[in-house]
Amino acid sequence: MASRPAVLVLAHGQLFQDIFPEKVCAELERFAEARYNDLGRNLTEEELCDRAADAVGCITTWGSPRFTPEVVAAGPKLKIIAHAAGTVKPYVSDAVFDRGIVVTGSAGIIARYVGEMALALSLACLRSLTGRDRVLKSGGWHDEGLGSPRTLLEQRVGLIGFGATGREFARLLKPFNVELLVYDPYVDPSTLGASGARLAGLEEILTTCRVISLHAAGLPSTRHLLDAPRLRMIPEGAVLVNTARGSLIDMDALVAELETGRFCAALDVFDPEEPLPREHPLRGLPNVILTPHISGPVRERYWEMGLGMVRNVQMVISGQTPPGAITREQLDRLA
Repeated sequence: MASRPAVLVLAHGQLFQDIFPEKVCAELERFAEARYNDLGRNLTEEELCDRAADAVGCITTWGSPRFTPEVVAAGPKLKIIAHAAGTVKPYVSDAVFDRGIVVTGSAGIIARYVGEMALALSLACLRSLTGRDRVLKSGGWHDEGLGSPRTLLEQRVGLIGFGATGREFARLLKPFNVELLVYDPYVDPSTLGASGARLAGLEEILTTCRVISLHAAGLPSTRHLLDAPRLRMIPEGAVLVNTARGSLIDMDALVAELETGRFCAALDVFDPEEPLPREHPLRGLPNVILTPHISGPVRERYWEMGLGMVRNVQMVISGQTPPGAITREQLDRLA
């Protein structure tokens, strides 16, 4: 009987248990010789080299070593790196693509939860939920300063970036019958049809949308995409949501605009520091909702990333290309 292909699994400890519960391990072991990280810590690059000699696949996660040219050379049989976590960008080098190794990630899986969070934050801002909660807990009832609750139904919504998370948010917006505008220099217009969206310029989105939601990657070209002049374009009463990258917004300029009270914001990511410093002025503003970078996958469903990557490995071993495989060119545009 032919031996089964060796597949490395680099997660350890609680993270391993969350990503690879019994049902996911069983799925992997059905077609592969699974080799688990038994060190109780992250592998070093040298240890990965030692283990990669006859591995056909490797499932990585947060804290895994980088696949440097040395690691790639040490694994001549390696066909796929499947990343059961967020961005795969820090973990692969050009040598991976030079060798033709398939790279896949969990962006499509994680996007479901980011889209859910973007929707929750949009609604929370429109209804001033956190402010009303504070009023009632302090003994009050109505606070005229919070204004009347507003709706998302049939409003104009602008998405800045239309990758996996933007598309997922767009899917969740369908029951609200919104007018959906998208700004994304890299988007394929054919992908907009299913969402009922139309392409728009950044200025149109900033000046006309009730909800503006950021879904762009954090790249040198997108750093402070929303700078002071662009933030000043946002109209009174609008909602700005950022579940993407803190670097997309000039934080000092954002504080200055929020201090005017013209619009509200919901921020799950910050720049340049996380955690947000204790004395940061954002913490004292009533028209901002702050959450501690929790838009990604929820722990109780980490197993989805493990199962998704196991299935990608199986596809490559059987000679197929997984949907969403990442090319070298795409990597440059990823978060």
